[in-house]
Amino acid sequence: MSSDWKISQASQVCGKHKSAMSTGPFGSAISSRFFVDSGVPVIRGGNLSQDVGTRLNHEDLVFITEDKAREFERSTVKHGDLIFTCWGTIDQVGLIDEKSHYEEYVISNKQMKMTPDPVITDSRFLYYQFSSPKIRSWIIDNGIGSSVPGFNLGMLKNIELNIPPLPEQKAIAHILGTLDDKIELNRKTNETLEAMAKALYKSWFVDFDPVRAKAEGRSTGLPAEISDLFPDSFEDSELGEIPSGWKVAEINQIVNLKKDSVDPSFTPVEIFDHYSIPAFDAGKNPANELGSSIKSQKYLVGEDDLLVSKLNPSTPRVWIPFSSSARRSICSTEFLVCRASTDVGRAFAYCLASSDSIIEVMTGLAGGTSNSHQRIRPGDFLALDCCIGSQRVRSAFSDVVEPLLRKTLAQRIESRSLASARDALLPKLISGEIRIPDAERMLEEVGV
Repeated sequence: MSSDWKISQASQVCGKHKSAMSTGPFGSAISSRFFVDSGVPVIRGGNLSQDVGTRLNHEDLVFITEDKAREFERSTVKHGDLIFTCWGTIDQVGLIDEKSHYEEYVISNKQMKMTPDPVITDSRFLYYQFSSPKIRSWIIDNGIGSSVPGFNLGMLKNIELNIPPLPEQKAIAHILGTLDDKIELNRKTNETLEAMAKALYKSWFVDFDPVRAKAEGRSTGLPAEISDLFPDSFEDSELGEIPSGWKVAEINQIVNLKKDSVDPSFTPVEIFDHYSIPAFDAGKNPANELGSSIKSQKYLVGEDDLLVSKLNPSTPRVWIPFSSSARRSICSTEFLVCRASTDVGRAFAYCLASSDSIIEVMTGLAGGTSNSHQRIRPGDFLALDCCIGSQRVRSAFSDVVEPLLRKTLAQRIESRSLASARDALLPKLISGEIRIPDAERMLEEVGV
């Protein structure tokens, strides 16, 4: 660490306002009875993540009115503020940055906030400090409580931080932020590409838009060579009205269920690509894990397989794995490992398993002992009916959608490499072990 770096406690780099470090409202002051459809969003534990660089999850936000939010001025967070979890997953940290969806939020009673002094510190640099393995490990090791770990405001205030001069802080934050911004861009692009693929599937194989257009004498809006593949009338089927000449099939006629399994603990030093429910939820990247750390039987995953979660189908988890020539791939037995038939193709099978219509039926068939652990039986999934259209339409669909899905795979692989580079750089940069020019050279090597 350079001589111009200083060691400061977290409380020393905050603003002077009395609420620069504070906790969320206590008790029932911000309970669910005050939630409304829109207003000021409330940040709860599920809106934060343990993954470095992950922005706030806005999918499950709840809101309170602006009048109610004014009662919690000490718990309001704005751009530049950091958020921490008090109970449970205590090594989480979040940042309200300039790309956050809202200008202000209110933290819940299980959160703490920190408002850095911009004259002393850069907020994003501090975010990476608190995201470092060293500080996260310290928080976990010093957590209070037995069954549910806790982390309080006094502990937060006393955490020691390495603080370089402000220009160097900003440069470090820029380097790490550049990697995270590229990862975030890839994620958003993939969301768009997958939405395009699913929308095309719905249009062609669920809503039958081109057929309806031709039946009504309207243009399909498709190139002539594709439009000609669709009929111009409908016929009855067990699914209801479908395009004339098209087929209805059970899912077991278009995918094969694979059950090849392995016990990773038998090869304790082997590194596996482990596809699990938590890994899917954290960004669809398998975890690299030693066989010795995996304690139960897993399914083997091949290059052309498709993973469909049978757990809680109302939260769809359909996963196209990417292959690694260096490692074997395995998945949780909560997944069904499917191999699409060659005349259907994986792109069609992926969009079918991801479609709202199939998810709705799967959800209705799922059963279990609690609402949080509902599962669909493999046989029920395989027995579901679907309209598979004609071979020529499926081929045209694959010609359009396969390149989209291949691009999402390529960008997931790229994001994984970028995250590895960030994770390698982060502790070295914020400790002063490597300097800015060396880090910039590393970025050039990974093409950023």
